[in-house]
Amino acid sequence: MTHEQAIAEAKRRQAADPNATWIATERGGEWVVARIGVQPPAAPTGTAIKPPPPTPHETPQSELQRVVTQFGAG
Repeated sequence: MTHEQAIAEAKRRQAADPNATWIATERGGEWVVARIGVQPPAAPTGTAIKPPPPTPHETPQSELQRVVTQFGAG
């Protein structure tokens, strides 16, 4: 099988079985079509607009800076 034939066959198999992933690969000097056990990613769901605010432990301030800021001295 030539490289072009392998690519065409992989595309044909992908169209026939969209739940599988098909690739053209060279093995031992011969082009073959292989099925990979990874399914295509699902469409994203939900509507994320922004990440949640960082928790106090994720802020770049030291413990002392957090305490001073907490009591309005900063």
